[in-house]
Amino acid sequence: METLKSKWTYFFLAVSASIFLYFLVAVTNGQTLVFDRYLSKFFTGLFSESTHPFFEAMDNMGSKTGIGIITMAFLALLWLKYRNYEAMAAVVFAVAAGNEVNKWLKEAVGRPRPDQEHLVDVASLSFPSGHAMIGMIQYTLLAYFIITELKKSSAKWITAIIAGIWIFLMGISRIVMGVHYPSDIAAGFAAGYIWVFISISLYAALKLMFRRNSYGRESA
Repeated sequence: METLKSKWTYFFLAVSASIFLYFLVAVTNGQTLVFDRYLSKFFTGLFSESTHPFFEAMDNMGSKTGIGIITMAFLALLWLKYRNYEAMAAVVFAVAAGNEVNKWLKEAVGRPRPDQEHLVDVASLSFPSGHAMIGMIQYTLLAYFIITELKKSSAKWITAIIAGIWIFLMGISRIVMGVHYPSDIAAGFAAGYIWVFISISLYAALKLMFRRNSYGRESA
């Protein structure tokens, strides 16, 4: 797997771990973050009320229903078109287990939602953002497995850029909707990237294991 051999992969892994740990310590210590105050004001001021239906739609894409539909569609693609069963296993693990890790982190940290008007209904705690974390996991893996099947470098870059923009919009939709602090989103993205790395490592291990088993059967 070329991704696991890239120095950039490990650079972003280190950056993600640093970001997550920084905000985790700050939030658990009850620090008031200038980062939150500034970016909340920036994004809510940048996007007028007329953009709220768009961000509400992005918000719905990160709901349980939205994640479920997209995951099932992606699994169908991996099965019917690519017959990539190891990738299917990695995606199921990544999304399902990642969601459980996110819920555990929320309960462990116990950060309340922002004390402002919420434009969508929320029931869970705030840190880290589930939309940001699961969005990062799901769409990064989707882009990763699509890119591995593409031949042209330009097509790979376009896919990666579209996925990046989509993930970013899903994250900031939660700030615009008033249900998350920016630090929740940043920590969610960071935790999501770490989980993507773990999931791709699992995928690589499964591919190697099945390749060895197949070789062993052919050699017998």
